Amino acid sequence: MNKADETELSILFSGLSDAEKEECQALFRQKELTKGELIASEGDLCKGLFIIEKGHAAAQKYTHSGEFSTLRILEAGDVFGEDQILEENGRYTATLEAISNVSLSYISQSTLVTLVDRFPAMREGLWKLLLQRIKLSDERVILLSQKSVRAKIAYYLLRLSEKQMKTSVMLPGSREVVAKFLSIPRPSFSRELSAMEKNGIVEFSGRTVTILDDLFLRKEIGEI
Repeated sequence: MNKADETELSILFSGLSDAEKEECQALFRQKELTKGELIASEGDLCKGLFIIEKGHAAAQKYTHSGEFSTLRILEAGDVFGEDQILEENGRYTATLEAISNVSLSYISQSTLVTLVDRFPAMREGLWKLLLQRIKLSDERVILLSQKSVRAKIAYYLLRLSEKQMKTSVMLPGSREVVAKFLSIPRPSFSRELSAMEKNGIVEFSGRTVTILDDLFLRKEIGEI
């Protein structure tokens, strides 16, 4: 494991010694997936914990008609399945889909339960992950409460810029996936991005969006 060590994985192992971390990490299995492959399906028994090593995946909620909403976009270091992993008959609460080629690490529920019994600090790590998930859910509520398409995009780009620590940010998925995450129709998302580019607020090329007027975006969402 490499880049994944820097984010949610570090929370999971935060109470362990370096030697204990190495012992635990050695029990994870590696897997490669291509864009479009399902990693886990909503409603299936939660048989393991997934950690994204490289690439992006989306936690999706599908309807019977095949429509979906994007609940969360995962990147390197993000964890999926922690909310149900210690439940005897826990089930995945969303479908996890690769939205790019993905490298991930996987540990079975039985192995993880054994580790938690041996290293009680890992249980605390799981609780910290759940608190982190609540925080992310709260942030998404703020995102979805923005009153206009432009305000939603502004809020999202600012948070993405803070996370990536640069003004030229890479969208983690296709415009359709990001639009679903923002609860915006894809045509409206593309139209508004084009309008913002025309007004000199941002410029974009493919999945790269460069913020040109940070102050305008902050005014749009009432931060200044």
